[in-house]
Amino acid sequence: MPSDRRNLHPTSGRAADRRARAAAARWRHDGSEARWARSDLRLRRVLSLVFAPVFAVAGALLLFLGSHASAHAAPSPSVYTSLAAACFALTAVALLDLYAIRRRTREQNRWHRGS
Repeated sequence: MPSDRRNLHPTSGRAADRRARAAAARWRHDGSEARWARSDLRLRRVLSLVFAPVFAVAGALLLFLGSHASAHAAPSPSVYTSLAAACFALTAVALLDLYAIRRRTREQNRWHRGS
């Protein structure tokens, strides 16, 4: 009877082993990549921390310039608006990268892997 109960329970030993092997598969090398290829998380973090506020300020400045530009100005207000949208998109990319870096660092610490 205990074996039947174990098969019905979702956290049985075999299921836990399967999940652990599937989670560890991320760190396996299949030969198609460089053996020690890793992204430099510290450099990515520094670049994201520097450029996220830079792009946010640049986007705000471009929106300000676009709102004060006349319709007959050399660069039209739509150019300022589109450049501001691009700056805000780059800000979002930098913030998403910071989130990914934080998640990957936690995962490396969980699996006891150095950066």
